[in-house]
Amino acid sequence: MSITKLALALATAMTLTACSLPRERGYAETRELVRSASGIAPPAPRLLAPAPLPDRPVTAADATRLALLHHPRVREAFASIGAARADWEDAARVGNPSFSFLSLAPSGGASAITRALTLSLSDIVLLPARKRLAQGELERAQSAAAAELLALAQAAESAWYEAVGAAQIAAMRALVAEAANASETLAQRFFDAGNISRLELELERAAAAQARIDAIDAEAHAVQARATLANFIGQRSSADWQLARELPAPLPGEFQADAMVTQALDERLDLRAARQALAAAEDALGATQRWRWLGAAEIGGEREREAGGERLRGPSLAVELPLFGQGQGAIERARSERHAKRAALDALALEVHNEAATAIDGLNAARAIAERYAQELVPRREAIVARTQERVNFMLAGVFELLLARQHQFDAYQSYLEAVRDYWIARAALRKAVGGRLPDDGAVPKATIGVDALLSKPGVDPHADHDSPTHAPETDPHAGHRRSATPPETDPPSARRERQPDSNLDAGEMP
Repeated sequence: MSITKLALALATAMTLTACSLPRERGYAETRELVRSASGIAPPAPRLLAPAPLPDRPVTAADATRLALLHHPRVREAFASIGAARADWEDAARVGNPSFSFLSLAPSGGASAITRALTLSLSDIVLLPARKRLAQGELERAQSAAAAELLALAQAAESAWYEAVGAAQIAAMRALVAEAANASETLAQRFFDAGNISRLELELERAAAAQARIDAIDAEAHAVQARATLANFIGQRSSADWQLARELPAPLPGEFQADAMVTQALDERLDLRAARQALAAAEDALGATQRWRWLGAAEIGGEREREAGGERLRGPSLAVELPLFGQGQGAIERARSERHAKRAALDALALEVHNEAATAIDGLNAARAIAERYAQELVPRREAIVARTQERVNFMLAGVFELLLARQHQFDAYQSYLEAVRDYWIARAALRKAVGGRLPDDGAVPKATIGVDALLSKPGVDPHADHDSPTHAPETDPHAGHRRSATPPETDPPSARRERQPDSNLDAGEMP
């Protein structure tokens, strides 16, 4: 076989053996990485589409699943996989051969025709190294894309906790406003009957106005949080989809910082991608140093027909002579790239270590705060309201003290709900920080202190009967020291005795 035929056969064989990647290569590995870390795997890129909502209220798991099913960031992550696949396809093939044609003829004479077919020898020699580097880049892209998808899942989960917590606070503030409105209406009736002073009436009005403002503010925040969650699950915020009524209580127990930090350093996919990038840079440096003397080189064959009809054929070889440059620039660039990847890995490792440690501290602190609210502050605020109500009933305290105690009670409960929300958001942040599931994932949490139970305490029942101003229900902060609505001249002696001014109010002020 001639050299020309040998070169052509080699080029044909190299082209035919450069097979394409399987259709799911890269995508399937990325989905498996996400599934192993979160328990939920996004579908293949060709199957990405808006998913229907469940008939039941949307849960946190639903939010992460829906976000991974159709959110635009999923398509962006898979697009990076597609780019890495394209680089592999290019790296796995030698360059196309070149064909040249030359025709030379003297004036008025016959032409001398030369045909040549050449192939890059450099591509053939460097093909294994190029494929290896492209494979490493594809694996790095898989880890980076999976890390991006896990971050999306964590953001959707946090948005769910934010939305449910905001809705729970808004429901509480709405009931408080309802109770305050009822109390304001009752106070107006007593004032019209001449049984309370204007100071007491204005205190009730101010408390009701503040309750309405707080309810409006809480509702606005709930609407905004719902809209943020809707962006993740691919729904309109105004559509008819439901959320859970309340967040669960924090789980007991604390995590050990050392174990969580070790898990983060072992399982974080972005850290894994950084390690893969460093390994690829070191491999590229080694290949550059190994082939530094190899410049552009081509092999081929030529066939020439002389003007006299004589035919000539033979192999051709063109080699770049490394006289002025021996790959110094390429080596320096590869070395600098390795240093940059090493620096990026070190910086990310430190960031991951600190992020995991901070997330553990944040979660433990959020749990402790929520437990203090549930076990200490909220029960004490309830007891303060009950005892203050008793003092008001016996004319030992004024209505302002009771209103202030009730406001502190509501504020404590709202702070408790916010602490519970912060706990679950901190838990999602820790799951992202460690790059995988937490040891107690799957545990069944208890319910939070219910708002209905809070509003059924003495002094805040919004459903008390206020039809008659002579009725003094438990919700009435003036119970026990208000005068009858009967006109003064017909008051019985007991009622006239009750008309003694409260020492805590302005005794000289008359309506």
